[in-house]
Amino acid sequence: MKKVTTDVLVIGGGLAAIISALEASAFPLSVLMASKGKVGRSGATLMAGSNFAAVLPEGLEQGDTVQFHIDDTLAGGGYLNDPKLVRTLAENAARDLLFLEELGVNFLKRDGRFELRSPPGHRYPRTVFTSNPGVPIRIRGKTIMDPLMHVISGKGIRCLDGVSVLKLAVQDGCLLGAIAIDKKKGEIILIECRAAVIASGAAGNLYENTTNPNDLTGDSYSLALEAGCALRDLEFIQFFPTVHLDAPRVTLYSPLLGDGAVLRNQSGERFLARYEPERMELATRDTVSQAIYREIQEGRGIEGGVYLDLSAIPFELLSFRFPDLIQLFREHGVDLKKDWIRVAPAVHFCMGGVAIDERCRTSIQGLYGAGEATGGVHGVNRLSGNGLSDPLVFGRIAGREAAIYARDNLKHETRGEVQLETVQGEYFRKRSRFTEVQISEARKRVRRLMWEKVGIIRNRAGLVETLEELESIQVSLRGGPPASEKDLAHYCELRSMLTSALAIGKAALFREESRGAHSRDDFPESRKDMAKSIYVTLSGSQMSLSFENPRV
Repeated sequence: MKKVTTDVLVIGGGLAAIISALEASAFPLSVLMASKGKVGRSGATLMAGSNFAAVLPEGLEQGDTVQFHIDDTLAGGGYLNDPKLVRTLAENAARDLLFLEELGVNFLKRDGRFELRSPPGHRYPRTVFTSNPGVPIRIRGKTIMDPLMHVISGKGIRCLDGVSVLKLAVQDGCLLGAIAIDKKKGEIILIECRAAVIASGAAGNLYENTTNPNDLTGDSYSLALEAGCALRDLEFIQFFPTVHLDAPRVTLYSPLLGDGAVLRNQSGERFLARYEPERMELATRDTVSQAIYREIQEGRGIEGGVYLDLSAIPFELLSFRFPDLIQLFREHGVDLKKDWIRVAPAVHFCMGGVAIDERCRTSIQGLYGAGEATGGVHGVNRLSGNGLSDPLVFGRIAGREAAIYARDNLKHETRGEVQLETVQGEYFRKRSRFTEVQISEARKRVRRLMWEKVGIIRNRAGLVETLEELESIQVSLRGGPPASEKDLAHYCELRSMLTSALAIGKAALFREESRGAHSRDDFPESRKDMAKSIYVTLSGSQMSLSFENPRV
């Protein structure tokens, strides 16, 4: 066992985590980042579209306001968002984007002015892309991560790469530390800290078809649940409507639809006219994904997808905004100006997560949350651009609040060493005959179940079947971890996946209606009595679900 001590622990390696660590490092405190992958290369930011939503001066000149941003975000989220969190996002997004620019992130501009875009759900041009010449479209987030990594390298922030945080140590409602594992060595690491930020993303890789990287397996959810925090809005999983099905496999981002791209079925019909005649392709992602799904299910798709037609976008505009996209498709023999391409939805974002307040506090003293690990900002559906503004804004808040808490507790006597026995749990003391092959097969089964039964369209039968099988897999793991230390990290990750998948599935079963990104064919209408958030808590091995106010 290895022991590490720090004032502030930041869990994660993407934008929310790095920004949190940077904010905390402004205080005379020690800051440690623990990331499953390499800090700056872990999480979803690296693969993100790199567009931020904010009301910048250029937008104000066109009539946009912060209040309009708030209104659009609430409307897109079906008014299940936490209004305080939405206001915090909208009021701080422009300031924090300019802060990001000061840190070295370059944004797309013309004549020194931000080039604003109009993605679906925003009434005014409000999103701005990073400038990415020479950066492959699949890892466009490098334009954010590389400058930030250069900044943190001089801040004295320690980074533990390839380390999974497995459990948080909590005593009398206060955070004491965490237990982690070195994924390569199988070595247990005990981390003592005064405050911590959960910024390790969400659970996109619980699904077979996803735009998310492999490391997003619901760790934030299981960590928070087992520590005693509530999760909210887990049933709302965003399926990105336009993921290219052929080579090259890339996500075709929402601003293309705002620029004039249209969706067509196998007969060439612009089918969204039947689902959302007013907004068409500018409808929110839940509506567009569900429309595509139904076209495919009812036989009007084309080999598991539909067509995306970009021919209406002026070529000058397309080549200015997406030169890398044009070049990538040209290398595969596709002319985006005239060739229709085949797309379909895939899991992209989780609207739910750890319940926090506008200061990023959870119900545990000293524990904070930021980014996609948390819920409440986006409600039933996230608007394009808000996905990166969220970790930027709340990452800064979480890092600052965690540092203030840690600083204010420096004067207190130490609460004593975190004893390994209090946090490692019974399953570390028993050993079983699990092999890496068995763990891998169970993981594949979980991801397939979630895609097939807890996907775009759900029903009671499929949800019940999924929950029963997930619980069966969970029971089989109670014999203890594998005998081999090298398989221990994968075993622990599977446990985390099962906890998170069960929480999502139970929330989807509990919500007997269709609303936003949660669609059930056995309850196709929305219900007034369910126009509120579902909160999930864990006591021992028992999950409880209820409609109630946040527990923070």
